[in-house]
Amino acid sequence: MAQAGTPAGRKLAGLAAQLDASTPILQLRANLDALAPERLLVFELTGGVTQFTEAVRLVPGLEFLGAEDLDEDEFDNNPVAYLMVPSEAALRNIVTLWRGWQKDGNVPPRFSTWKAMLSQLRDIRSWGPQDRVTTSDHDVLVEEYARNAARIRVEIELVFRRDGDTTEAEARAGILAVGGVVVSRSRITGAGYHALLADLPGPALADIIARNPAGLAGLEAVLQIRPQSVFQLVPSEEIGEIPAGGAPALEGDPIAAIFDAVPLSQHPRLAGTLSVEDPFDLEGLAVGMRSHGTAMASAVIHGDINAPWSRPLERRVHFVNMLYAPAEPDQHERFPDLLPADMFERAILAMRTGDAPTAQHVLIVNASLGDPNKPFAGRLSGWARVVDHLAATYGILFVISAGNHLAPLETENMTASAFEALDPANRARVALRASAQQLATRRLLAPAESMNAITVGALHADQFTYPNALPAYNFDVWTNTGLCSVSSALGPGHNGATKPEILAPGGRHHVRLSPQGAKLQLRPLRENAATFGGIAVAAPPSATSLGPNIVARSIGTSVAAALATGVAARAHEALEAAYPDFGALPAAQRACLLKALLVHGSRWTDARDLLIEVLGPPEGKFHVRQKDNVRRYIGYGAFDPDRIISCADDRATLWAVGTLAADQGKRFSIPWPAAMNAKAQPHGLSATLAWFSPPRPGAVAYRAVRMKIVEPTELGTAGIKASAFQPDPNQAHKGTVVHRRWEGDRAAAIAANGLFKLDVQREADDGDTPANFAIVVTLEMPGEIQVYPGTQSHRAQAAGAGRHLNSSSTLHRSTSKSSE
Repeated sequence: MAQAGTPAGRKLAGLAAQLDASTPILQLRANLDALAPERLLVFELTGGVTQFTEAVRLVPGLEFLGAEDLDEDEFDNNPVAYLMVPSEAALRNIVTLWRGWQKDGNVPPRFSTWKAMLSQLRDIRSWGPQDRVTTSDHDVLVEEYARNAARIRVEIELVFRRDGDTTEAEARAGILAVGGVVVSRSRITGAGYHALLADLPGPALADIIARNPAGLAGLEAVLQIRPQSVFQLVPSEEIGEIPAGGAPALEGDPIAAIFDAVPLSQHPRLAGTLSVEDPFDLEGLAVGMRSHGTAMASAVIHGDINAPWSRPLERRVHFVNMLYAPAEPDQHERFPDLLPADMFERAILAMRTGDAPTAQHVLIVNASLGDPNKPFAGRLSGWARVVDHLAATYGILFVISAGNHLAPLETENMTASAFEALDPANRARVALRASAQQLATRRLLAPAESMNAITVGALHADQFTYPNALPAYNFDVWTNTGLCSVSSALGPGHNGATKPEILAPGGRHHVRLSPQGAKLQLRPLRENAATFGGIAVAAPPSATSLGPNIVARSIGTSVAAALATGVAARAHEALEAAYPDFGALPAAQRACLLKALLVHGSRWTDARDLLIEVLGPPEGKFHVRQKDNVRRYIGYGAFDPDRIISCADDRATLWAVGTLAADQGKRFSIPWPAAMNAKAQPHGLSATLAWFSPPRPGAVAYRAVRMKIVEPTELGTAGIKASAFQPDPNQAHKGTVVHRRWEGDRAAAIAANGLFKLDVQREADDGDTPANFAIVVTLEMPGEIQVYPGTQSHRAQAAGAGRHLNSSSTLHRSTSKSSE
């Protein structure tokens, strides 16, 4: 509480005295620690303030720039920080409000939100070096400095202001003053992103590491100093030439694109499948092993070569070169002298403006490019904000890998001999406990925290069987558990959103025992990781290869995201085949539908029970916390391509797309199958809602558009209730995709009209633009011969306030297997 004796109270009292004495503004600003006009300030609170945007709006001159950890959490008592730039008038208004509240605990009636904020204000201070160089960035910069103390490249994100020229000029002057050089720059207004890529001499970086306020870490134009974005090497293993099998004959404009390292586009399994764009002139630089881009293209086009998909792609895949393989054998693929966020924007603009003529119809982008230098720690990366902006502005579904963590898992009170003596189930428990102790260091890698993207984790599964016994000290610790791989990055995302949303097969990542005194480390394998498992993909030939048709095995979230991208592209082609006018729907609505379908086909695995058993809390009253632990590891669950693309006799999937204005809802009346009525046997209904929200970097509510699925009132009549095998409703509604399931085995008694009503609601917001959305609904009764008789497309009428759905005001039934 901001009483006179607290840090916040003392600083506000001091500011009040300075203002009363009419201290010149320049004198106030001379003290870097003072509360002064035109200075970025931090309000540290003891809890969330849900109406903070309104509080800022009430005080003229306040400009909100960002926030962290917005939602209150009964299990998280960390303070909440808000960032603002106040004018002198704003500072005077704040002091006036504080004085009135100090006097009698009240504020003027129209400023009621400030009463809540002042009662929780723990400290107020200037944005300083400790904010510009976070703990995680500091640790990486220390490592960079130890490797090369002469010159180091960093990314400097600037405070995003309307007058960007002045801010950038101040930052450039500061970089020049310490002997640095600006390599590249980017300013993307829709993402609130303004950054410089710079080379700094060793002494300048030493000052940054020391958080010296006299150096760049004290420059007011600077928001954050971060390590340069790097590319994470994905473990792979060459398995030799497999002559059988080649590239499919693909035609038509691409629907899917891959942003990745320059591929070996003429590999026998890829020739003729890609339309490659090289806007950053990387082809000539890619003289090393073109591994990653080749593997991702293969996974999108073929799936797992060990078990290829039965449905081939029909359209080519667009490929944008984003990284290149240098000549040095010890160097893996890298970014050029550009900011990745800027490269993404330039590539998308080229697609939409016609500079990339074959890619104008792309609405799915695979980005398996996690940056290990930027794990998510509550503050959205600029890269993620740019992805959010591009997705919402251009109606593009980004499918992004969650990232991998290869640091060892530290066990407690466990020796190598004791671990070896355990049965597989208890080895899994030991590894899971060790993983849970490191949740804070195994977070998503930028840009996977993106609000609008589908983030894909790696399911610990593949189609490979190692023919021999595993070598000593090597173990498949999470075999048959349904968990993500031991290296897959964990959620949640920004503001508690469910991340990763889905798991796709990413290979079985084995560990090696490494005794460390009285403890034991479980080290995820690196160099030989794919010897014992993985997803089979095309690979470049090495010096010892016998021919060009080389296949390797890949492990991790990169290949998992590529598999999911391939399924999304196939789903689009299946919908085109079933509905001749499908391609006429707005691209953004089709992208929303694909987003919904990827999540709709997901289910929690048996890992749910193991996670609750090991991580708890054990008491049933903590079921919300239990579900939170589960979703951190497996999101909405492992995706099922068959559920996404196909129907079955005992299952029917329906879909619709449309738009909703602020505070508008729509009701869908779903025809309840007669075959599911009056039968006391297991049956269920699931619904998935997806949309793209414009980001609002300058507001507490970063997610500008919020939608929800209203819990149906007819659950009892339908003989179903909310499934326990899914995130809590509040957890499910924090992102831009909502997945809900209801199930039961009591006989349904739907009313005579045979309709089940499902409501979708857009919550009130400041937006005046209708937002695109898609909804997918599945009804199922396992074992029922025909949920809906016949093969005709059954439709569920949509009604409600406002505009009709763009397509036809109906929910459409997906095609049956026979028609695909």
